[in-house]
Amino acid sequence: IFDVLETTAPGKGGEIQLTDAMQVLAADDSIAGGVYGVIFRGRRYDTGDRLDYIKAIIQLASDRDDLGADLKPWIKEFASKLD
Repeated sequence: IFDVLETTAPGKGGEIQLTDAMQVLAADDSIAGGVYGVIFRGRRYDTGDRLDYIKAIIQLASDRDDLGADLKPWIKEFASKLD
């Protein structure tokens, strides 16, 4: 994938998109032996988007046994002070 990424033009947002390089690999099995996938049914986080990144951190931290109990009350207090 890295060889293909080196020659991949920037896409959305001026960023090089991993999915564009994967399409190249999927179209030609001789490049890297093909592309395999899996159906993912879990939560998806777009950490390339700043707001989604923050949401992911908050959600994952609140789910943790070592952080959630302290974080959740703080989030509630913080949210209650928002306009």
